[in-house]
Amino acid sequence: MLVALAALQLLSPPAGRYELVELSIPAPAAANPFDPNTARVDAAITLPSGKSLRVPAFWYQHFTRALKNPEAQGVQRIEQLTAQGPPGWRLRFSSPEAGPHRVSAVWTIDGRDGQSDPLTVNIAESTHPGFLRRSPRNPAYLEHASGRPFFPIGENLCMYQNREGTYYYARILPKLARARANYVRLWQEYYVPQDISIVAAPGDSSFAGFPLETQSTGLGRYDLASAWRLDEVDRESARQGIYYQLAFEMTVWWQTRQKHRWPRNPYNAANGGPCRTPQDYFTNEKARELVRRRLRYSVARWGWSTHLAAWELWNEVDNNEGFDPAANAAWHREMAAYLKSIDPWRHLITTSWRDPLMFAIPDIDIVQGHSYWDLPYDAAEYTLQDTAHLMSSFAKPYFFGEQGVDDPALAVKIDTEGRHFHDTIWASALSGAAGTGLYWWWHNYVEPLDLYHHYQPLAAFLDGEDLPARSWRRPGLSRPSLPVTLQLHGLVASDRALLWLHDPLAFRIVDGKAESGPAQSAASLNFTGLNDGEYAIEWWDTATGKIVRQDHGRVRASNHFGYGLELKPPPFRSDIAAKIIHKNNP
Repeated sequence: MLVALAALQLLSPPAGRYELVELSIPAPAAANPFDPNTARVDAAITLPSGKSLRVPAFWYQHFTRALKNPEAQGVQRIEQLTAQGPPGWRLRFSSPEAGPHRVSAVWTIDGRDGQSDPLTVNIAESTHPGFLRRSPRNPAYLEHASGRPFFPIGENLCMYQNREGTYYYARILPKLARARANYVRLWQEYYVPQDISIVAAPGDSSFAGFPLETQSTGLGRYDLASAWRLDEVDRESARQGIYYQLAFEMTVWWQTRQKHRWPRNPYNAANGGPCRTPQDYFTNEKARELVRRRLRYSVARWGWSTHLAAWELWNEVDNNEGFDPAANAAWHREMAAYLKSIDPWRHLITTSWRDPLMFAIPDIDIVQGHSYWDLPYDAAEYTLQDTAHLMSSFAKPYFFGEQGVDDPALAVKIDTEGRHFHDTIWASALSGAAGTGLYWWWHNYVEPLDLYHHYQPLAAFLDGEDLPARSWRRPGLSRPSLPVTLQLHGLVASDRALLWLHDPLAFRIVDGKAESGPAQSAASLNFTGLNDGEYAIEWWDTATGKIVRQDHGRVRASNHFGYGLELKPPPFRSDIAAKIIHKNNP
């Protein structure tokens, strides 16, 4: 029997298309508000066009934040959250349409049924570009629902350090935005003390992300303070124009050799969970049902956000002990399909790290490998080869979810200019990937050396480039370059090329020491792939993001040695970029 009709309350300010609409739902509390089997609250939203959205609601507690030690600096600061008011049910949505929206909610909670009176919410027009999608024009790239291209440029920012909490992101995200980076990777993950006698909550050790289910909450219950922190980071991301992907699972919780992890895992049968071994997580029906609950809660709470670029189902799943590719593929197929079925905003879905069976699943939208190497290796060449090895064969957008050196402590000492970082983002951006590699050592290499400035020149070089508008391939060479060690990276279409010339001898690590090579004052090369015609050549300084010289060139049909377009760059050290633009197709 339905209880009496109750009124929804609009909490958010007037919204435009793709902006947040938030309402409170007067449904009763539940014995476990995180179990949709016994406490399910859903909303039906009728759009002006007559289309409808079905959106799950979620259990919410509001918090305020403050610094316990405001005199401290950086990661020494400690965030304190204080619960404000009673918890309750919330609904969040955003809409692609302007006009009146009819919203109503129904619920079944601990055997009681209820519904709300319909509420009309008016949504205004806006210029917002909408959610990110795989480009229908070119499946290798991403674009907004409006058709505006989007190229991720950024780093991992998975967890905050110590107990700085959301203040950490309030410090770091503006630095990225000022450097014109636009993308970060976040985790529902937290580190724990090695003393297993301590019941570990997020923030009790060196790093914490935004976990829901933890040792302190127990199985099937969620950390509402942690969820509130992710709300705040989503707001800060939107303020800074930065997009993020959210990784749900982390492999170290499922490794028995992590003696301070698996014994704390709430899914462990020793803690009352359904899994006798970590491998059971993929096949046990109760475990999979609990995963679906967490996915539903995440969609309900953050799915409305256009700055949530993608859901990442696993971080490095194939590092799990006793990894079974078939079981993993079945798990990914089920969870990706479930996410697609409950997410009315159709966010992109990704996972990592190198299992081809899961990358081939149609509902996995983005392929993401991870790549690390010793500092003496050439970062650009390693990036290119690992790209071809891991990610480029699935006819989907791809980029490295993690990249970096194996030894960041050594990098900080001997690579103080961040050459390795610089070369990694340029090489990955012009490899055919849908975005730069997301550098991993954000806290102990990028931040200490303040390397954010390397993003700006790359962003300037790519500004205005509609990558999905063309079919790109890698450029060829028709003769040995001068010098012969000069590397050519880039993208070429029939009428345009984006090139990066890299001298691997300009910065090398030999016997643990940095060695610098000479500047190049007479370099030249002939590259192929362009149609015949007249071309403008822009030479870009990769340290400033500015054009330093403009040349002209001509391509003629020829099969002789040295055909193609001859390039003679201005003097440079280490690297220089070029845009080659057909004069009839600017």
